[in-house]
Amino acid sequence: MNRNHPEVLDLLAGEFVLGTLAGAARRRFERRLAAEPFVARRVQAWEERLSALNFGLEPVAPSPAVWASIERRIGGSRPRTWRGLAAAAVAAAMLGLGWFLWQDTRELPPQAEALIANPAGETLWRVELAADGGRVTVSAIGAIRHPDQRSLELWALPPDAAPVSLGLLPASGRVERALDERQRAAIGLAVNVAVSDEPFGGSPTGAPTGAVLYVAAVARS
Repeated sequence: MNRNHPEVLDLLAGEFVLGTLAGAARRRFERRLAAEPFVARRVQAWEERLSALNFGLEPVAPSPAVWASIERRIGGSRPRTWRGLAAAAVAAAMLGLGWFLWQDTRELPPQAEALIANPAGETLWRVELAADGGRVTVSAIGAIRHPDQRSLELWALPPDAAPVSLGLLPASGRVERALDERQRAAIGLAVNVAVSDEPFGGSPTGAPTGAVLYVAAVARS
């Protein structure tokens, strides 16, 4: 497992906040948390997501029949201790149920965003990287003119590496694309994205071939 991959780091941040990351793995993560701003941002994002659970769950008290059954099974020993453990187990189960229900009903905020604007400052596209790092959504915002028989292509610009295509830009509406491993790695590290003017259908070489029309900074949550 590549612990430097943005998606893996996000999963580790979630485990850290939930308290399921333990031992040497937790100590390693704590060192990274203190030294790496990206890791700290992912932890903060998870804390904000999970804090909503505190307001959505009501305490549930097991019925007397449950206590009686537990005491019969343990031979009546240390009922207060076992009741405490049972209550903790019920709370954990409810928390887990609430977590999955919350995940199913709430769209997580994007992990990163870029607003591509023209020289006049008018936003043309919004690019959003999903919280899981596996999808990118591009929304056309302003009045966009595609050159005749040409295409406008979006590129992730990771530092000290070649640009990686994220697909063609729409002239209108909203498109969502799944990212492959190379694209995930590139946008996960990218400081900027760029738009180039390409032959119809996109670059034939896998690299920008036409003029770079716009460059925009990537802002991360």
